[in-house]
Amino acid sequence: RYRMQNRPEQPTIQIAYWDIRGLIGANLLLAEYLGLPYERVRYQVGPPPELSRDAWLKVKPTLGLQYPNLPYLIDGDLKITQSNAIMRHLARKGNLLGDTPEE
Repeated sequence: RYRMQNRPEQPTIQIAYWDIRGLIGANLLLAEYLGLPYERVRYQVGPPPELSRDAWLKVKPTLGLQYPNLPYLIDGDLKITQSNAIMRHLARKGNLLGDTPEE
């Protein structure tokens, strides 16, 4: 099993998305599987019919993301947006990518 156990204490990763499962679900499952310490940041959507995005729009310019979008991951100095890029980063951290194309 690839679970990251018996490793020195790692800083907490920040994983953010709307307060729904959506695109971030698989990323959260992988972080849990690997035992990675993470903080889930949830942005609230306003009530219908407006569905205000103000909670996200207030924070968006302050995060220093190259491509400010949801979902995003902050791992130390590394800041990633896009769910597939986040998945690859988590898989790399957990040594799940393999050493050859066949793996």
